[in-house]
Amino acid sequence: MTAPTPQRCLAAADQLLRGSGVLGAAAVSAGWWPRACACLIRLALEGGIDAYWRRVKPAVAACRQGRAKQLMLRGRLGPGTETARRAAFAWASLSAATHHHCYELAPTAAELRRLHTEVSTLLARLEPPPATSATRPQVIVRGA
Repeated sequence: MTAPTPQRCLAAADQLLRGSGVLGAAAVSAGWWPRACACLIRLALEGGIDAYWRRVKPAVAACRQGRAKQLMLRGRLGPGTETARRAAFAWASLSAATHHHCYELAPTAAELRRLHTEVSTLLARLEPPPATSATRPQVIVRGA
């Protein structure tokens, strides 16, 4: 079994937020959807960070500590301190939302939608820039 991609996790979380799909209606009626949704969004963020490090520096990707990978986003090879700060905040918010606390309410749909949007933005920032004509090798064909 392979790990789900960040995009599939976000798509499943979106279905839970809308109350649709295979689990959406059952999750809404059972009341467990907020924490499941937060968990899916957090998995998407963690998967995006892992994919970033596999592409940029595989030695970092081999590290089993998720917190270390997050901290290294601020470094020389990372996407920058702004992206690293936003990723750390999103991860901390999602981590708190996934845990059940006796006197705290589950996150609301609006909070989860905001976090879903934030993680989608972060995943886009962690993707490689699109290849332009200047970065693609040019093939010159000389006439006969």
